[in-house]
Amino acid sequence: MKTIPLYDREPFAKEFSARVISCQEELNGEKKLYKVVLDQTMFFPEQGGQSSDKGMLDGATVLDVQIEEDVIYHYCSSGFLSGEVVHGEIDWDHRFNNMQQHTGEHIFTGLAHNIYGAENVGFHLSDNTVTLDLNIEMTEDQVREIEYKANQVIAKDLQVKAYYPEPALLPAIDYRSKKEIDGAVRLVEIEGIDICACCAPHVKTTGQVGLLKVVSWEKYKGGVRVYILCGLRALEDYNRRISILSSTYQTLNCTEDELPNRVSGLLSDNKDLKYRISEIKSKALMEQIEKYPSELNDVTIFTEDLDIKNMRDGVNALMENHSGLCAILSGDDESGYDFVIGSTSRDCGAIAAGLRELLGAKGGGNKQMAQGNINATRSAIENTL
Repeated sequence: MKTIPLYDREPFAKEFSARVISCQEELNGEKKLYKVVLDQTMFFPEQGGQSSDKGMLDGATVLDVQIEEDVIYHYCSSGFLSGEVVHGEIDWDHRFNNMQQHTGEHIFTGLAHNIYGAENVGFHLSDNTVTLDLNIEMTEDQVREIEYKANQVIAKDLQVKAYYPEPALLPAIDYRSKKEIDGAVRLVEIEGIDICACCAPHVKTTGQVGLLKVVSWEKYKGGVRVYILCGLRALEDYNRRISILSSTYQTLNCTEDELPNRVSGLLSDNKDLKYRISEIKSKALMEQIEKYPSELNDVTIFTEDLDIKNMRDGVNALMENHSGLCAILSGDDESGYDFVIGSTSRDCGAIAAGLRELLGAKGGGNKQMAQGNINATRSAIENTL
């Protein structure tokens, strides 16, 4: 029995009553859920790239909503008897938020299609991400142009119409659709901006979208993936970013405009400091190496916080005075060790292979020198070398 989708024609209704057609107990991992079918529903199921509605059915939490062959399944925290009449209530904040995002996507995509001939080949709307995929590459200026024009459309407060045209008229309508549709086609139209086949609820006018902000964009599969936020979700993101920005320039004791130069300066200072520390560590390592008597064939040094360059330089210095295995390992037993080994008489590549086999080390090299890392204790490494 097909479920009547009340959300189709009444997207702003928040409550409804329905009769339970069936209720089956299901396990989701170790969690027990109830798969409920109603004769009609206001809950929009996950489809068209959009996550499902949330809400309540007579005290039971509706955790997920799916659709299969026109039958809508509500996955609830508790069950009902077949034939029972239940009262449903939509999580309106979640529904309206989704309507803002989805209508904003129509505006952005419609403009990109009209101006640049772009086709929407992908759309995803979850509780924290909104992405749309276009089949052409776009520059940053072009993306920002569409963003600006989209907000002009929002400001005009144009009507958003959802309807089923007469089948005989459908071939004459130039509408967007990512796939062929069997049966009745539901169109969502913003006059002069977009007309698209879509099953989801939308706001009544573009003004209700509030704001459209492109958060980021990237090249994707020969086209572009655009991340957007609309309305209240865009406001939340703006407040979050402002809070981070404000906290940062207060911590750095500068104004907002001074922040880029202050951060750039700190990064430069940090780079210089790391270089000076590296030089000091290198000098200390070389002084340590000079203390080993030349009569020693094998020398193994365990230390902390050395970079690979200093370790290689140290091993090369050891090899000048010691004919056996020269090894420097930097790290600790908890996080593991980076290693560089070298020798003028032994096969370092073979030694690295042995470390891989016996201790699960990663890395390799040639006969003269090898390097990598080992997640093992100092004792285990010493015994293996």
